[in-house]
Amino acid sequence: MATEFLAGVGVRDITPAPELIDNSLHSCMTVRLHERGSPMRVKALALTFGSVRSLLLAVDLVSIGDEHQKILRQSVGDAVGLNVEDIVVSASHSHSTPFCEPLERPHPFFDLIVRQSVAAAQTAVQAQRSALFGHATVHVVGASFNTRVPMPDGGVKFSRDYREGLASGRPIDPRLTVVRIDDDQQCPIAGWIGFAAHPACVIFDTPISAEYPGYLTDRLTAQVDGNPPFLFGLGACGDVNCIPMFGAESDSQRLGHQLADFAAPVFAAIETKRLDRFLTASATFQLPLETAPSPAALERDIDEVEKFMAALDHNPELVWVLGINCAEHWPIEKKKSHVKPLLEWAQLMQAALADGRVFPRTWSSANTVWIINELGLAFNDGEPLVELGLALAAYSPLSQTLLINQCNGRNSYLPGDGEIRRGGYEARTVVRYAKLAEGVRPLPYALGAADVLVDGIQELITTMTQAAENAKDGSE
Repeated sequence: MATEFLAGVGVRDITPAPELIDNSLHSCMTVRLHERGSPMRVKALALTFGSVRSLLLAVDLVSIGDEHQKILRQSVGDAVGLNVEDIVVSASHSHSTPFCEPLERPHPFFDLIVRQSVAAAQTAVQAQRSALFGHATVHVVGASFNTRVPMPDGGVKFSRDYREGLASGRPIDPRLTVVRIDDDQQCPIAGWIGFAAHPACVIFDTPISAEYPGYLTDRLTAQVDGNPPFLFGLGACGDVNCIPMFGAESDSQRLGHQLADFAAPVFAAIETKRLDRFLTASATFQLPLETAPSPAALERDIDEVEKFMAALDHNPELVWVLGINCAEHWPIEKKKSHVKPLLEWAQLMQAALADGRVFPRTWSSANTVWIINELGLAFNDGEPLVELGLALAAYSPLSQTLLINQCNGRNSYLPGDGEIRRGGYEARTVVRYAKLAEGVRPLPYALGAADVLVDGIQELITTMTQAAENAKDGSE
């Protein structure tokens, strides 16, 4: 007898009132309290296949930290009778959303997110009914570009100009993946869209907005008969941004609508079928870190940043320090505020080493893999660069495998070995902005870190599929 596949969906608004927003939580990524773009939402997709019960929460947020996601998953799990490991929280990474407050003080915005997520999950679980599944992919060019432009000296420039990024020839992931879930009468219950480009058309001083993922999913909901909710998943895009970058809210809306217009005919053409398999598993991999810099290296870094900041007063056009580049048009004070954490990190590291602090040699990477028929979704807690997603897709035994960023945590960029050697913001200096904060990766990833992740996910997929085949053979 065939195993029945059930699916249900729930949606709630999480757009905060102005009094719930703390704009001091990030020095640059602030929002305009009284301006709105695409509404922020949490969308819950509940799936059941035999003994497998899982729930996906797609949340319109820039990120959800490790301690926050633990509370969120536990609250949802308690409300709907699911184990925490059966819940995936997927942040859209929209750069036009407020940040969640620290947990050690009142956090009304995060409380709103938890409350609405629980309500959406309860609706999704209660709405589950017999379902059919299908997926397809269309390739989209001209919607994204790689921000890491190789330099003649072997380094890398962070490009804020999509024309320069496109001309560099650096990779993007053009796949726009479309999932369709119907009821047994082939009427849509829900959809899911995966695309690999930072939701960052605006970035600094933005309207409160779900950015292009919100415009994309809302347009699809409006276009499809029955108006089913669509969820969004962010593919591996640590070094890939949308076109344009540093634009306006209208650019974000235009991109979302363009992607929706690509996805709509694909969704309409998908022939949903009964599910053959739904497998889930989780694994944590230990990714190697570099050793702490020597006192001499730290002193050189401090000297370079101090000289750069002092020189700006006489030459405001300076942009390069420690292998990263400020935007040319930034005023002097913005350039100084951007590089000051590099100095502060080096000073804090000096003090920590002098006090005998021992730093970890590895950093945990949490991953959950869903295999739905021949579609693999690898939910990762970090922000892998695009090459990792492409490598996983190329070597996976499944017909389509996606590495989804910003799920069940908030680790920063994970580059491959070539990009580690190039250096730059994503590979080297991003960790300095946390200034050795507790629970945040203190050092850059070492060579081989990307291989540990990609190989580990591939092995997990192989183990899952082989175990399912062995169980099937044993039951015959």
